Amino acid sequence: MSNLILISLSLFCLPSSGFLRNTPTKLNNQRIETATSIGKDDSNGDKSELLRDLDKSFEYEGRLPMRDNFRCGFASILGAPNMGKSTLLNALLKEDLCIATRRPQTTRHAILGVLTTAEAQLCLIDTPGIIENPAYKLQEGMMEAVMTAFYDSDVLMVVTDLFSSPIPDDEIFQKVKKSRAPIVVAINKIDLVGKANRNSDESEEEGRTYTVPEAVAKWRSLLPDALAIIPVAASEGPENEGVNLLRQLLLGGEDISAAIRKLGRPVPGMFQDGVQFISDDQAKSLLPPGPPLYEEDILTDRSERFFVSELIRESIFETLKKELPYCCEVRIDEFKEPKESEKKKVNRIKATVYVERESQKQIVIGRGGEQVKAVGVLARDKIEKFLQEKVFLELFVKVNKDWRKNEDRLIEFGYMSKK
Repeated sequence: MSNLILISLSLFCLPSSGFLRNTPTKLNNQRIETATSIGKDDSNGDKSELLRDLDKSFEYEGRLPMRDNFRCGFASILGAPNMGKSTLLNALLKEDLCIATRRPQTTRHAILGVLTTAEAQLCLIDTPGIIENPAYKLQEGMMEAVMTAFYDSDVLMVVTDLFSSPIPDDEIFQKVKKSRAPIVVAINKIDLVGKANRNSDESEEEGRTYTVPEAVAKWRSLLPDALAIIPVAASEGPENEGVNLLRQLLLGGEDISAAIRKLGRPVPGMFQDGVQFISDDQAKSLLPPGPPLYEEDILTDRSERFFVSELIRESIFETLKKELPYCCEVRIDEFKEPKESEKKKVNRIKATVYVERESQKQIVIGRGGEQVKAVGVLARDKIEKFLQEKVFLELFVKVNKDWRKNEDRLIEFGYMSKK
């Protein structure tokens, strides 16, 4: 009688160039299960050797060659708007990859960031803030991106802060609670403990600000099966003790207990009942075994054109007031790299800022073009730091009527997929 072994493989389409000036390659995550029948081992040899041989016989479509004991998987960063998810991703990566402003709902796309060590590759997905009742098609597309990331995850990372209530959309929150994927909670903004005012764009939960122990206890009651609830201060950057512990935990670092000790005395509820420390073996079990998806120097699957458009959009958020930035979309029309023969290396970029109405166009341009010029100056500085090269930037402002409500425009802009 033969032994039936069920093997789960994650198949991905690997972008050919990762972080380059090319058309963005969408990550196609498709899970399949393959049932393979293997004859009984009459030689009484080591069964684990049989399994290793079997593993070698499969080709991982789009993956790099398998390494011994290597782990690779996806962790989605989920949470309400303005929890600091993008700031946390940047801190974990030790790179300023995603734009981050003090305004809620800055992130519109799911953005991949890749962190690779000798033993593991962690694919982090920054997602838009979860909205309970999307007001228009754009927000529906953003929530579609959240759910795609949710279903593709090996680990779920819920990001909250000391001021917030649970995930706004109860349906999504219930899916998180029922998920079989390991859950890690990051309580962000602990550096704001004791400060009188939080961001004016944020509203406190009935004026309540939690202490760290209170916030940990609250989330432990909400997600009792969470592997860990870790206080972090993402705005302090990559070396924050909480950020470092989170990074070590997700990657399955060699000495998790040392990272926990650096954080200080564990707050009751940080770990599951009766657990004071997470073992290295527990941490290493978060990501499934498998070959890497990306070369070691690849940071993301998005193109530089995409991030340039994001930096322009970030500049709009930082320059314009109130609701106007939410009506703006940025598209790169032209991106010319400097030629080898040129003495002065200058990237020439043309971009269009789309708004929904003529009145918005006039405000974005400003009197005598002052407003759009201010956006351009700020954006050019950001892009030059990002590319580490000189930039000549031209901005145009056009009306694309009600683009946030137009499904065809949203498909064209990459916010929704064709059904």
